Amino acid sequence: MPTAKTGDIDTYYEVAGSGVPVVFICGIGAELQAWRFQADELAKHFCVVRYDNRGAGRTSAPESPYSVPQMADDLAALLESLGIESAHLVGWSMGGYIAQTFARLYPKRIRKLILLATALQPDGFVRLAIRNWMNIRRSNMSYEQIVRFVLRWQFTPAIFDNEPVFEKSVAMMASNPYAQKADAFLRQAEALLAYAPGDAPRLAAPTLVMVGADDNLAPPYLSERLAKAIPGATLKVMKGAHAGFLEFPGEYNKVILDFLNG
Repeated sequence: MPTAKTGDIDTYYEVAGSGVPVVFICGIGAELQAWRFQADELAKHFCVVRYDNRGAGRTSAPESPYSVPQMADDLAALLESLGIESAHLVGWSMGGYIAQTFARLYPKRIRKLILLATALQPDGFVRLAIRNWMNIRRSNMSYEQIVRFVLRWQFTPAIFDNEPVFEKSVAMMASNPYAQKADAFLRQAEALLAYAPGDAPRLAAPTLVMVGADDNLAPPYLSERLAKAIPGATLKVMKGAHAGFLEFPGEYNKVILDFLNG
């Protein structure tokens, strides 16, 4: 398995394609397969790097507190190990916080920034959702039931009206051999709740903020605030919910490619 020593952990990653690097950063609880539809398409044009954050997928899950700046440092160490001086970043949800932090800590290492279904910081609405999610992970619910709970945020109502598609999604997620353990999820969640925003106007990289119109985990008003806080940022409201890039990959890929190539 391709892993890199990044500080106190071993980070699992996958690379495809060639050219200018584009790094995809996962959200809370997710592992790099979440980007499978983006990786296949963008690898035709770029060097696509996907990796698992600490505590997720096939990356180490230390039994100590996590923080968003720490995860930004993990990314910097990964790029260093891969010999990548600078890259485009695509950060989803918690990955958007990691991307923003990386851009502030390592401004010379970022080309363009895409912030997807995220915010300047978690507000009360998001904090409530995360705390409820944490309580469920602490409960004795089966992992399949937890998946069913989480999926209500990820997709638009049309998915739930299509029972075969919905059940296939549940089965795929519930059988994932790299599904995140509860204790590692809780450490990621605590890092997210403790996140304090930096100085958004210092984000000098060209920035695209994307959000699904039906996102009810990080609603569009959060992306609107984020785009207004970053000088020159562009806001794009898309189809879909929190994981619209999985439900409508073609439309998301086109917007991402247009922005990166533009």
